Amino acid sequence: MRARRARLSDAEAIHALIADYAAEGVLLPRTLENVREQIPSFLVVEEKRQITGCVCLENYGAGLAEIRSLAVRREIRGKGLGGKLVVFALLEARKKRIARVFAVTHTPEFFIRHGFAVSSRRAIPEKIERDCCTCPKARGCRLTAVIATVMPESVALPILDGIASPSLA
Repeated sequence: MRARRARLSDAEAIHALIADYAAEGVLLPRTLENVREQIPSFLVVEEKRQITGCVCLENYGAGLAEIRSLAVRREIRGKGLGGKLVVFALLEARKKRIARVFAVTHTPEFFIRHGFAVSSRRAIPEKIERDCCTCPKARGCRLTAVIATVMPESVALPILDGIASPSLA
């Protein structure tokens, strides 16, 4: 078993994995064309030349990325492949100097085991603007946001207007 960046030739296998979970409502559906367009953002695990798992590390810019479309073939779930994909994605984020990585998930405990902390979806307005505003499930959404700080030294702090500097006198 080895983890690697996805290649265009992996697109159909990745699409099939995602479609299987999307049919249950566990993942958001993606078209084959979308997977092909996003292939540079996908990471895969393969065994015997067969894709057994995938994850997308979608860059939002400004030091933020999302882990999405995390899927492992059903018959081999529970063997740690999802965790390996998350760790691989976090390593890739670090290489790309991405400060924070988030996910919106049904299973926050899985991500917490991998260094994420539960957060409010309001902490990731980029996600709300990109996906949640058009999602038919937005009003009754039960997903939990989780965030990992990959490069604490690169996290940009907000500029606070109207707050006086402390006096050094």
